[in-house]
Amino acid sequence: MGKLDGRVAIVTGASSGVGRGVAKVLAKNGAKVCVCARRMEMLEELAAEVREFGGDMFPVACDVTEPAQVHNVVEQCVAHYGGVDILVNLAQGAMLYRTLLDMDDDYALLAYKSGALATLHFMQECFPYLKESGHGRIINTASAAGYDGNEGFGAYGMAKEAIRAITRTAANEWGRYGITANVFLPIIATDTFRETQPEALKAMENRTSLKRVGTPEEDCAPLIVFLASDEAGYLTGQSFMVDGGIHKHS
Repeated sequence: MGKLDGRVAIVTGASSGVGRGVAKVLAKNGAKVCVCARRMEMLEELAAEVREFGGDMFPVACDVTEPAQVHNVVEQCVAHYGGVDILVNLAQGAMLYRTLLDMDDDYALLAYKSGALATLHFMQECFPYLKESGHGRIINTASAAGYDGNEGFGAYGMAKEAIRAITRTAANEWGRYGITANVFLPIIATDTFRETQPEALKAMENRTSLKRVGTPEEDCAPLIVFLASDEAGYLTGQSFMVDGGIHKHS
């Protein structure tokens, strides 16, 4: 028996990276997972991989900056699975290094539309089903880049801190319906990052208390499974650092 047996999850930005790993682990824990991203071929590869171990996954192509496509994902998920219990927002664009003086309106708006606004739109579209569920779970994604104010990532960080704000607001407004809303801030290395950025990986390892950088499936996804489960029903409005101890709080 999985922790999420019988639950239906939507995972955005699931074609690669943390989103792909989280979606796979949710399926391993019994959730029926609707995955979306722009690259349908990568979603189909993921769904095929999940079906090999007996998981249930339904891919839908989506550009999250288009509200009509966000509506379509939720509509197709409900038609296919009958509802939505868990929403995990991972999609985000505008992740290039760009200083504040080099940040124009178009780039800032891309960060905001693909991050904060897309997250909000998915939350709004899923709300009726999360309310009907009785144990709705919203898990959004922020970043240490916004929390720390990392140089060169002003647009990205701005969008990520906005996501933390609307997550706290959702916790207050929707808690009466049994819906929890939390956010996690991952410092995680994907396989591609490990292969292509060995020096950056070593620098990240040295910053952690554990002297290693976590992986999406082994170190990040278990937190998402927990937050999506009944065991986390009393946790809401919180930010969770998944960073190996880089950020320490008293």
